[in-house]
Amino acid sequence: MVHGFPLLELCFSLFLFLIGRGALLPWKIIQLPHGELAAPTNDINTTVALALLTSVAYFYAGLSKKGLGYFGKYIQPTPILLPINILEDFTKPLSLSFRLFGNILADELVVVVLVSLVPLVVPIPVMFLGLFTSGIQALIFATLAAAYIGESMEGHH
Repeated sequence: MVHGFPLLELCFSLFLFLIGRGALLPWKIIQLPHGELAAPTNDINTTVALALLTSVAYFYAGLSKKGLGYFGKYIQPTPILLPINILEDFTKPLSLSFRLFGNILADELVVVVLVSLVPLVVPIPVMFLGLFTSGIQALIFATLAAAYIGESMEGHH
C-alpha cells in the first residue's frame, strides 16, 4: 500500500483479469446455439470501464497524497498549458481502452478467420501467438496503470 492506496493490488488485479479472461482461450471459436462467446475485452465497454477505473484510481491517489494541491499540476510549468494538461487526462483512458480493445479484437478475428478457413492444425500456432500477445497486452495495461498512478502521486520536478 502506498500512502493508503493499494497500487500493487489494483495493478495485479487488472493484470490477472486481463490475462485470465482474455488470453487463456480464444473464446470466439466456441460455438453457442444463440450467439457467440467472446473475451470480455473484445467489448469496447469493458475496456473503457477498465480504463475509467484506472483514471479514477490515479485521481484518487493524487488527491489523497497531495490534497487539493494536486490540481496545481495543471498549471505547471506555465498556466498557458492548462488546456493541454486537462486534455491529457482525457486521452489517457481513451488510449488505454482503444489499445487494449483493438489488439484483443484483432487477435480474435485472426483466429476465427483461420479456424473457418483451415480448421485443423494451422490455427494452433496463431492461438499460441494470441496467448503471447494477450499476455503482453495485459502487462502493458497494468504497467501503464501503475505509471499513471505513480505519476499522480509524485511531485513536480
